[in-house]
Amino acid sequence: MPSLSSIVSFLTTTFLLFHAVSAYVIKRNNPVFDYTSEKIRGVNVGGWLLIEDWLNPELFSQFNGNSNAPSDEWGFCETLGKAEAYNQLSYHWGTFFTAEDFARIASWGINAVRIPIGYWAFSVEDNEPYVQGQEFWLDQAIEWSRMNNMKVWVDLHGAPGSQNGFENSGKTGSVDWQKDGNTNRTLQIMSYVTGKYTQDSYKDVVIGIETVNEPLGNSLNMDELKEYDLQVYDMIANKSNSVATIVHDAYVDLSEWTYGPISGNMYNLVMDIHRYQLYESGECSKTYNDHLNSICSLGDQIANNPYITVTGEWSSTLADCTIWNNSESSSSFIGVNSGNITTWTNEYRNAIRLFIETQLDQLERGAGWFYWTAKTGGQSATWDMGILVENGIFPQPLTDRKFSSYCS
Repeated sequence: MPSLSSIVSFLTTTFLLFHAVSAYVIKRNNPVFDYTSEKIRGVNVGGWLLIEDWLNPELFSQFNGNSNAPSDEWGFCETLGKAEAYNQLSYHWGTFFTAEDFARIASWGINAVRIPIGYWAFSVEDNEPYVQGQEFWLDQAIEWSRMNNMKVWVDLHGAPGSQNGFENSGKTGSVDWQKDGNTNRTLQIMSYVTGKYTQDSYKDVVIGIETVNEPLGNSLNMDELKEYDLQVYDMIANKSNSVATIVHDAYVDLSEWTYGPISGNMYNLVMDIHRYQLYESGECSKTYNDHLNSICSLGDQIANNPYITVTGEWSSTLADCTIWNNSESSSSFIGVNSGNITTWTNEYRNAIRLFIETQLDQLERGAGWFYWTAKTGGQSATWDMGILVENGIFPQPLTDRKFSSYCS
């Protein structure tokens, strides 16, 4: 006759095994979006719930000639004061993207949108100039996406103290995110964000929550960043088996992500990479074929990445001619006015088309992509997917190819 302890041991083992198998079945058989078999073909709705000078010249041109003209949302609100900043931004939120825009985006074959939003949409302290109202429009965007059969990534684009010092964080300058309790404040904000957007009422639409956009790894403590990512992962995983946790690669070598608490084997963890062909030193001195070859190499890196990989931002910009978004200026295409599509020669149109096609093919060696961005407030054609679609530069349907595959 078996002992009581052996019976208890058997029952415990059986329960744990059943629980593990059941959890596996539930997770694998009930995905809202399966990143291992489906492709994200998405676009960012940038310049909407978080503004930047180069994306929103219609808002920032009023400061032309000012010696201390702002370039970010902090400066915009600080310069105007809260009352006027709210007046202008509330109009912007209600008009820059609308339900009609989301229907238009879906008509391009897009199946997901990435929605950048700053921490101040959820928390503003007395010493901060920001104004609120963005959360209402985020909820509207989720509903518009549902109406058009598109999924959503909620992207924490700006964190307290700034995670990178860029205007896209809300405040340019020093990188103070890991100082003065800012990381803990971010965790409190993310507790609210993850608690809300993992609810059943959002389950059919929200398929990812990004822990923080573009943390500048070389200016941060990577161990602390990974621990932060893990804590947000736990927040999401404890509430949902269908919402992925999105972690940005922090612009560091992949080897940095092969150790520590974050692993490519973790369920519903997706790595977000952003790759532009203009910001890094030397990019704008490359030849056109150099750029294409770089994309081929990127495709190999994506295919070999142990993490599920989505390219959360990319563009067709080779030479950056956009007002305020300056970079080095020695590209072979400088001088063609790449921002204004009416000036494009047939040669340039074909060059951009092939550049886009090559990126589409290589980025889909991973789990997909989000183009940056759906629309801009100025003449910035290579950043504006809508302009590119309307002018036959961005493939329609998205799988259409005008040129043979460049990468072997």
